Amino acid sequence: MDVNAINNNSISSLNTSSSSSLQLEKSSLSGKINNSEKEALNLSISDYNKQRDELSLNVQSLNDGIAMSKIAQNSIEKQQDYLKNIQNKLENINNLENKNDIKQSINEDLRNFNQVAYETKYKNESLLVNSYYDDKNSIDINTSSENFSMAKTNTANFANDIFETVNNSDLNNPENVSNALNKVASSSSELQNVSNQFSQFSKQLEEKALENIKEQNNLYNENKMNKIKDFGKESTDFTKSNINANAGYLAASQANIVQEQSVRLLS
Repeated sequence: MDVNAINNNSISSLNTSSSSSLQLEKSSLSGKINNSEKEALNLSISDYNKQRDELSLNVQSLNDGIAMSKIAQNSIEKQQDYLKNIQNKLENINNLENKNDIKQSINEDLRNFNQVAYETKYKNESLLVNSYYDDKNSIDINTSSENFSMAKTNTANFANDIFETVNNSDLNNPENVSNALNKVASSSSELQNVSNQFSQFSKQLEEKALENIKEQNNLYNENKMNKIKDFGKESTDFTKSNINANAGYLAASQANIVQEQSVRLLS
């Protein structure tokens, strides 16, 4: 028998077998890498979605606080108008023969003032009154990284104080009229302080909301557009490198096997 023929046949058969084995190894390795790539990619997307949802909830919560502030400030402007009406009536009280006749008109303004206070709400939460039945004494806005809080002021108390000052005194006495005017002025000043607090509260929330919106944009651009894209390229390069390395290993093993087989046949 021709030894060369035997060797050639053996080597050919071995090459075919090794080639098939190499293809199987490549397929198996490629499948493992692809699965790892998909798992890592899904994890990256999941983390991105989690951060994005968290930031969206933060912005929603901050927007609620901003809306509360704007609603409260608008209502305070209406209350200030009623206080101005009362002030004007007291300043022109000398036009009346009986100064106490103005009390009924002033009380009407005070009722309207209180009505605004009790009707100023956001999602059923009162913003300008703080009664015994209220669950919270403050307006709280919470985010994942920071909490904001503002104490509630019961503006209805301003109307109650003016009511007692006006109705429990004789307005025919100029001193009592002066006291009533001072009470209206001090109430108006305190009410303006409340409005300023809401304004400052709103600015803080707006600044934080802008930070979260910028962070959302950065997250989208970096994680979704760049990082995920780069990860896909790196995974592909990793797959190719591993397949080439295994191919070299199998080729070297194949050469050793052929050499050993040839030696046996010649022995």
